Amino acid sequence: MQKTRRAPLMSVAAVLGAMAASLAAHAGDECVPGFIPDIGPIGPDSGLAGGVAYHDDGNGPEVYVGGSFTTIGGVAAPRIVKVARDKAGTLEFTPLGTGLSNAECYALASFQGSLYAAGYFDLAGGVPGTAKLARWDGSAWNSIGAQLELFSNQLWGLTVWNSGQGDNLYIAGNFQNIGGTSASYIARYDGKAFHALGTTPIAGNVPLIIFTSHVHDDGTGPALYVGGRFTSIDGVAASRIARWNGTSWSAVGSGVTGSGVSPSINTMVTFDDGTGPALYVGGQTFVTAGGVPANRVAKWDGKNWSAVGDGFANGIVWKLAVYNDGTGDALYAFGTFTASGATPINRMAKWNGTSWEQWGGGANGTVFNALVIEGGGGDGADLLALGGQFTTIGTDTRNRIAAFEGCPEVVSVPGDLDGDGVVNGADLSILLSAWGSADPTADIDGDGSVGAADLSVLLGNWG
Repeated sequence: MQKTRRAPLMSVAAVLGAMAASLAAHAGDECVPGFIPDIGPIGPDSGLAGGVAYHDDGNGPEVYVGGSFTTIGGVAAPRIVKVARDKAGTLEFTPLGTGLSNAECYALASFQGSLYAAGYFDLAGGVPGTAKLARWDGSAWNSIGAQLELFSNQLWGLTVWNSGQGDNLYIAGNFQNIGGTSASYIARYDGKAFHALGTTPIAGNVPLIIFTSHVHDDGTGPALYVGGRFTSIDGVAASRIARWNGTSWSAVGSGVTGSGVSPSINTMVTFDDGTGPALYVGGQTFVTAGGVPANRVAKWDGKNWSAVGDGFANGIVWKLAVYNDGTGDALYAFGTFTASGATPINRMAKWNGTSWEQWGGGANGTVFNALVIEGGGGDGADLLALGGQFTTIGTDTRNRIAAFEGCPEVVSVPGDLDGDGVVNGADLSILLSAWGSADPTADIDGDGSVGAADLSVLLGNWG
């Protein structure tokens, strides 16, 4: 019986071995995450790349970048541009009309089919009434009547959230009136009118600012969290962070504190470190969270604050992001910091579960913003778009904008015996070497024997 089994097995091995060799010769190289080479060197010629958004103007979703630049890749695009690739794969930079006049664009958001730009500019496309906040409909700039012409008015954050009233745009900055509505540094826009969130202005050390907002569920339902430089909101004591449930404000524990007037929360993100989703916050000069030492980064689990390693010893955390480079979600931090505890880290860091470590080679200047585009890279890999004031990342030229492309996440596939994420000749070799045995590493169907049934599964998932 052994002879009758081995004769056909040798034949099968020869045939499949030849097939595997043929297919392997045409297989692509193993995916290695990294920065896309052609984006950084032809980024904005000068200035800051700030706001970043992913928006579909009717011709497919593309990346939009705002900032203080006036040209990008040799193309005149005052302070805002669409970045796309043509059919040949060449980068194209498309201005949005005549762009934004002077100063900066800090935030972008896609809302109700249009792109909204916010910052410190005076006009968008020369259209009256577009100071600090304007709408791009795909072909022209429009005023939404925000009436933010005061010199002190400045917008920092845009967030879209449905609190039960449909999608609304939440606008954060430093203003006390928007569109003729009294609203203290945070307002809701439903596409037609502006609405206040509460009646009493925020209070605290001047200058008062709300930098950021983020939708998070602490287990009691989704709510809008806002962070900035304040100690109370709508009469509720809240140190630099507060929670809006759609009808009222509440504190988030005892918030964060630090010395001087500048402690603030500038960024927030939801991240699950394996113990459940929690709110992570980053900012500047705060050194405690809920009374616990926490340097510029902290975690709120819905009940308690805790530190995130050593945090950062200096500078500002401008952006926290959750990104998957193909190995699973991880927490990243970007800003102006240069150290975590005694560990040098240049403005880009990754949390490894116990400490912050240098990521991406570091940057030589501020990394102001980071946008995660799920499936935006090759083969459905996630893309991470960065904007800032850097000119190099690692040792490579990356001029104000950069894009990091991950790999498709490795998913366990029956027949992937070596765990590299693809079923190919290497797996076939393992299976054939174990043929007729009870080797559990090659017994795909779990019947106690490596044989034709396992081979069938492997070939069915080939490639």
